[in-house]
Amino acid sequence: MDIKLLNEAFQSFTEASKSLESCYTELQERIRYLTEELEKKNQALRDALQEVEKSRDFLDAIIRSMEEAIIVIDPEERIIMMNHSAEELFGVKAEDYFGRALSDIDFTISHDGADAVLAAGGKKRKIILSNAPVLRNGELSGEVILIKDITALREMELQQERNKRLIAMGEMAAQLVHEIRNPLCSIELFTTMLEKEVQTEKGKELSKGISAGIRTLNNILTNMLLFARPGKTNLRPVRSSEIIRDVLHMLGPILNSHSVEIHCSKEDYLFMADRELLIQAILNIMINAIQAMPDRGDIFIDVYEKDGFTNLSIKDTGRGIEQEIVDRIFDPFFTTKENGTGLGLAITAKIVQAHEGLIRVESYPGRGSEFVISIPSLYPLEKRPFHEAGGTHE
Repeated sequence: MDIKLLNEAFQSFTEASKSLESCYTELQERIRYLTEELEKKNQALRDALQEVEKSRDFLDAIIRSMEEAIIVIDPEERIIMMNHSAEELFGVKAEDYFGRALSDIDFTISHDGADAVLAAGGKKRKIILSNAPVLRNGELSGEVILIKDITALREMELQQERNKRLIAMGEMAAQLVHEIRNPLCSIELFTTMLEKEVQTEKGKELSKGISAGIRTLNNILTNMLLFARPGKTNLRPVRSSEIIRDVLHMLGPILNSHSVEIHCSKEDYLFMADRELLIQAILNIMINAIQAMPDRGDIFIDVYEKDGFTNLSIKDTGRGIEQEIVDRIFDPFFTTKENGTGLGLAITAKIVQAHEGLIRVESYPGRGSEFVISIPSLYPLEKRPFHEAGGTHE
């Protein structure tokens, strides 16, 4: 009886073991299946995350390379992101301001007529400013600030308006020169004849005085004609170092008598220009700079390439120009000098215009002025110290 029960119990255990083994095998298969499915899901998730990462990097690269300045802030106005253009505009490094308040950046925004003006990093820029909220699930999570620098655009518009005025005034000046020179030549002829006829010393002095006045008028008319019709430019490849060297050679005696020191750029560029006309344009600016420093001072001449132009910067440490007249200094016959004709800078502007270039000025009373002549670039020469390319004057 006991053996029979034991056999039955053993048989039941065997059947239970087989059933358990079968369940275990099924469980293993199920686990293997779930593991494979999980691995597939994980791989799909990794692929999706990788795609998101690629898309984010691509979007980030686009944002960082945009010409417009972009700053993203959170609801507490802490900086989340700042692109390269924003770094340049504000004169800061993004990594130094992540997580910090926007107000920690030293800048001000004012208005000049219809334009907003951003002052940051020691520079002023005319800008267009816009902003938009960032919403997630209907809740504010931040703000995007977009700033476009329109300084160059406004300068080009100003240049176009100035050119229109110069063209109109040039046509009028050419007519005046023609009308005045005819009777002036007759007066000069009669004065020469009179000088030969008069016998007294006083009469000869009066005749010489008339001749001197005629020469002065003739010189003014010549300048007016140069302003009205600077002529066709004879464009040739020129080196910036050679242009500067020739200008400094011409100004040598004046520079020494005024105790002015010249600090020249160490770079040399090759570009297309009419050598004589460009020298005349630079001379006019240099003479103004010297006259703005009656006691002593410094003139800094820098040459650099930017935006497809070779730029020649002439910066002085003189009296500066009042802001209300800066826009008028290129107008013909406008002058603040007691004995000036008001044609020097007008002629300079016409010469630059004939080169299809741009001229701009920044000046503040008591802090000096900077004139920048921009001529379309050809290509840069091998960069080397200026004294090897043409010399310096101090």
